[in-house]
Amino acid sequence: NLILTNRSEEKRLKQMIQTSEKEKIDLNKVVHGCFEGYKIAYDEAKCERDALEYPILIRGVPEYIAQLLDKLVANAVEFSYKGQPITVYCHTMRDHAVVKITNAGPFLPEEMKGRLFESMISVRPQGKQKQPHLGIGLHIARIIADFHSGQISADNRPDKEGVIITLVVPLFYK
Repeated sequence: NLILTNRSEEKRLKQMIQTSEKEKIDLNKVVHGCFEGYKIAYDEAKCERDALEYPILIRGVPEYIAQLLDKLVANAVEFSYKGQPITVYCHTMRDHAVVKITNAGPFLPEEMKGRLFESMISVRPQGKQKQPHLGIGLHIARIIADFHSGQISADNRPDKEGVIITLVVPLFYK
């Protein structure tokens, strides 16, 4: 049942994306709105934000970007060491918007970095879970990134133990 439920969520998203129209949106505003919710939802995780205060315009669907961010932040919180902050960055680099979500927690296994956004992939230890985790959340994030002509990646932090998830999306130009 769990597999069917997760596969249904993926299928519904793919169907919705096929009929969705992208519009000019302010990514910074979407990230800020989501971030305010994360501070309440994950009050024990100490969510921090580092973002520019001017509009970062992309072509997209705000609800899908929010869904993507929700999946990424939920994972960051789950894999973070207790009391350590989750940081959400939103900046521009040349002709792209860049969103980074970092945590302080265990490193990703080297062999999983390139596979983390595939369907049915999870790095959670099975012994610590009440039920199996099917690894569909980050796959859905990748589907949404693809829809926005973006790329999503995961890497270990270079400064300390933890992970950086990076979303890169083209900026909107007329």
